[in-house]
Amino acid sequence: MTQIIKDTLLLFDPISLSEMEDYKLLNRIDTKFICNIKQLPQILALASKDFRIQTSGNERIFGYESLYFDTPEMKSYYDHHQGKRIRYKVRFRKYLDTGDVFLEIKKKKNDIRTDKKRKEFEFSSTLNDQHFKFLNKHIEIPKSGFSPAIWTNFNRITLTGKNRCERITIDTGIHFKSDINTINLPFLTVIEVKFNKTEGISPFTKILKDFRISPLGISKYILGNILLDPNIKHNRFLYKINTINKICYPT
Repeated sequence: MTQIIKDTLLLFDPISLSEMEDYKLLNRIDTKFICNIKQLPQILALASKDFRIQTSGNERIFGYESLYFDTPEMKSYYDHHQGKRIRYKVRFRKYLDTGDVFLEIKKKKNDIRTDKKRKEFEFSSTLNDQHFKFLNKHIEIPKSGFSPAIWTNFNRITLTGKNRCERITIDTGIHFKSDINTINLPFLTVIEVKFNKTEGISPFTKILKDFRISPLGISKYILGNILLDPNIKHNRFLYKINTINKICYPT
């Protein structure tokens, strides 16, 4: 399947990372979708006429590694579980192909708007004073502090609209790890469509609709915690977890 996907990606015209910087998504809407990786080659083939693919050298798929932090009482997880409209996640993200590392804050402002702030640092499994100085500019640091929670690894394809200010990320090969468990999800594909609200429905969304793939939003941090520790409270996400299982492991 990996080789089929790589071959299909050759259908896309390339775009460099520096060119992609010109695509500013200011009034952005993000929508996530889940599908089985077996559907991906057909989806990509249909998208190739309207989208370009991020490239670096000859590479069109890039590896990512993230370490998420949470409080001892798991504030980030349970804020999401309780449906708080304003919430955040803190992580280090490493771009495996370049070695670049950023400390990032993803702050949810409402049901559809996400704001991300980041600063370049060396990768670290603990947060020091310089890290907290950056975080403090954007969030109120909990008194209980932050400690490492879970690791995520995945491979990402990034597409950009040829005629629209639009970006698509497609994540495969998703892997979760904690101190007590590891989980591999070889069939799971997470697609995120990001576009300016003023531009209307995305052509990529139309393709997904033709495949009867409906929006299903769940963050990797939430999914990873539930799969790594099934005893964690997750009744709010039970429908989504069951749906993901049906998509990835159809009977």
